[in-house]
Amino acid sequence: MAQNTKSNKNKQNKQQQQAAKKDVQTKTAQQKKKQTAEKKKKCGCCKWTLGSLLLVALIAGALFYDTEVNGKGVFAKSATGKVLKNAGVLPHVEKAWYTTMSTAARGYKWAEKTLPPYTKPACKLVCDLTKLFRNAACNAFTATKEVINAKLPVAAQFLEQYVPGLPKKIEDTAVTVKTASVDVFGKLVAFFKTQVLVGRFSPENLSKALNQTQNLALEYYNQFHKKVDAYAKLK
Repeated sequence: MAQNTKSNKNKQNKQQQQAAKKDVQTKTAQQKKKQTAEKKKKCGCCKWTLGSLLLVALIAGALFYDTEVNGKGVFAKSATGKVLKNAGVLPHVEKAWYTTMSTAARGYKWAEKTLPPYTKPACKLVCDLTKLFRNAACNAFTATKEVINAKLPVAAQFLEQYVPGLPKKIEDTAVTVKTASVDVFGKLVAFFKTQVLVGRFSPENLSKALNQTQNLALEYYNQFHKKVDAYAKLK
């Protein structure tokens, strides 16, 4: 009888342990499912937000282009404004449009005044990191070159023992390749000077085109600032 009771107790303990393990496994599985679902929701929200911002930016750009090109700066005269006027919703859309542009212009002016003190240290940090990586790469290249130059005689002696004449052939081949590379580079430079960098692509014309591009960019920047100032004054 005692043995039977012990065996029954052992079975009950085993069953309880198995049930506890199953409960733990089910809880962990449920937690993992919840975590994955939350991650999917967050990713979906981020994608939806970015997509919405991109769509709004594209619509705003298209409306701005339509207003400036077709409407000559007047939204009501643009192609979109005419369609909305015929539909009878132009005053509401026009008000929302100018409110949005006014808010955006004020935000741009605020960013233009506030961000430069922070952007200059960031640019300086990027430049410093670039210089640091460049110096590290140059030092690594120099150290590798010195090691190779120091080990080349040893490698040449080793090859000369087992393959007589091979180091000489490798040296002659390297000299031939170097001479051919210098010759090809010189011919390319001469070709660009005599054939490419003439006429429309001459240095004088390229500098003129660069100056014209800079002047156009400056003019566009001034016009853009005038538009921003005009929209920022709206209420």
